[in-house]
Amino acid sequence: MFRVPLGLLIVLPQLLFQIGCVQMCSKSEIHALILARGGSKGIKYKNLVKIEGLSLLARTIITIQNSSCFDHIWVSTDDKRISIEANKYGAIVHNRPSEIARDETSSLDAIKEFLDVHKAIHNFSLFQCTSVFLKEKYINEAALAFKNHDCVFAAMRSHYLRWEFVDHLLVPVGFNSKARPRRQDWKGDIVETGMFYFSKRRLVESGFLQNNRCSIVEIDQKDGLEIDSPIDLTIARCILNNKM
Repeated sequence: MFRVPLGLLIVLPQLLFQIGCVQMCSKSEIHALILARGGSKGIKYKNLVKIEGLSLLARTIITIQNSSCFDHIWVSTDDKRISIEANKYGAIVHNRPSEIARDETSSLDAIKEFLDVHKAIHNFSLFQCTSVFLKEKYINEAALAFKNHDCVFAAMRSHYLRWEFVDHLLVPVGFNSKARPRRQDWKGDIVETGMFYFSKRRLVESGFLQNNRCSIVEIDQKDGLEIDSPIDLTIARCILNNKM
């Protein structure tokens, strides 16, 4: 019995897509992109860690699929185990070179490399697996806003009063310490959550992910947890277990 090599099974969907997309991909089509390298530090193989029986990668792919906003979901990775998991849940694997999967590699560099290979893609949405409370409603809201903006990203309101050192002196940032704002009188700072970024090729080619023609999708505070450490993972599991 003839067996197809595993490497071909991983690469074949990508090759077939590239052949078809050159002729069929619309410039307005949005492609979902997940960056998932194998060399995570805080938690080993973080993207494959399971919560309620599903890996963080699988949870992200399924939520993106359920949003019905994307015809193509890509996973950019340098790791075979992650490639297999991505294919298992219906994503297309982009084989990222090892030199673009180092600790010091920025997300923007990884996106540039992806777009350099897939020249027919003009609009994309970057998702991170560690935002475990990604919801379809947030994706749908972002996709709608993206029709009239160059970029859309997930954000939360922060009501923490911030300070910084300037010339060795501690000074308030954005508020008057002699007239401290009350929470109910202040909308708060807008803080990125990293959950997702809808953006365009032309921005990335100019060296940016965002510009001043952006919009945001406000995320509930309870959904803003990002898994970067074992403690974050424990908190996420406790929250999800209590919802059952």
